[in-house]
Amino acid sequence: MEFSLQIKSSGVSEDIFKDVEKWCMFFNGFAVTFFFYMKIIFVFILFSIGFLTLLKLRGIYKTERIKGTKIDTEDENLLKKPRLILGTFYIMMAFGILFNFFTLFLIIVLDPLPDRFIFDLINFSGKIDPKALNRIQDLNAAKYPHEKTIYYLVAFISLGAILDVVLSIWHIINSNNTDHRKSFTLLMSGVVIGMLTGWTTCLPLFL
Repeated sequence: MEFSLQIKSSGVSEDIFKDVEKWCMFFNGFAVTFFFYMKIIFVFILFSIGFLTLLKLRGIYKTERIKGTKIDTEDENLLKKPRLILGTFYIMMAFGILFNFFTLFLIIVLDPLPDRFIFDLINFSGKIDPKALNRIQDLNAAKYPHEKTIYYLVAFISLGAILDVVLSIWHIINSNNTDHRKSFTLLMSGVVIGMLTGWTTCLPLFL
């Protein structure tokens, strides 16, 4: 039995079901607009942390030239090259997401990874029709508004996981603080949530 029919058969009246579908249609429209804004914001965040990383590195070199000596510790010197690579990578990533080519690259690279375990949890009993389950995993295959809503909700969490990973890696490499327990905790939580919701769930919404 299809997923939508299962909802009806659970005792919810037809009128309430129609109202829920109308709400889902409104929410789906909001989600499309949200991801459009998030693409712009995400690009701005990547540009900002990329330029800040390079500017901080430039400041270190400038201070060294003024004083005529090597500054900071050996650990600081070891971080110069990773900071240069990270700053350049984030700026290139920002351009790639803005013009979609890096988003397409990420979809191709990340798609084979085992993830989206949340859908296995939804269907842990195995009673949901595979066709209905496929429609909530693939936005293009969705037939009903509530199926798209479920996909968008998972995509919201997927985007949060990607942001956690991106920001925590930047903080670990760029921060002068040697205690990175919070950053590693954020990184690990991002990885776990990304595995549950899927790394590529939100990426097609950036195209």
